[in-house]
Amino acid sequence: MDKKKLIVLVMVAAFVVSGIVAAATVFFLNHEGLAVNSGTFSATSGGVGFTFGVQAGGRNGISNVSNNTWRATPYRANGSSRVDYTFTAANLEAMTVRSTNSEGRISLSFLQGDVERVFDITGGFYENIDISDFQPGRIRLRLGFENARDVDTFISW
Repeated sequence: MDKKKLIVLVMVAAFVVSGIVAAATVFFLNHEGLAVNSGTFSATSGGVGFTFGVQAGGRNGISNVSNNTWRATPYRANGSSRVDYTFTAANLEAMTVRSTNSEGRISLSFLQGDVERVFDITGGFYENIDISDFQPGRIRLRLGFENARDVDTFISW
């Protein structure tokens, strides 16, 4: 194979791979219930803090969404985690939040258009929350962590 054909082949292969990566990125960023995280989170008491971006599903992560539940369980957290989800009326009525942490602060916010509600869920929090201001449809949920430690937050709908 001559040099020109090899260069063209490598360029085509690079183009195809970049297209696959771009398509996968768009899919995951638009996927229902994807957790997008920013800030410093550590997974265990012996763990090293790290910044992490997108994670979906799975059972062993710091922030996971599956089967109408969102669970965040970092040992230490300073940053935020967000989920954009399309909720039904039944989902909104069933919204329950359980959260514990030993230090720091945790807030949970709901945003839909111009309507925003913020709840302080620091310490021991377990209740159905009133989000009657929201209509069925796309809502952004955001967990904010301020030097939080020993976090176990479980949100179900």
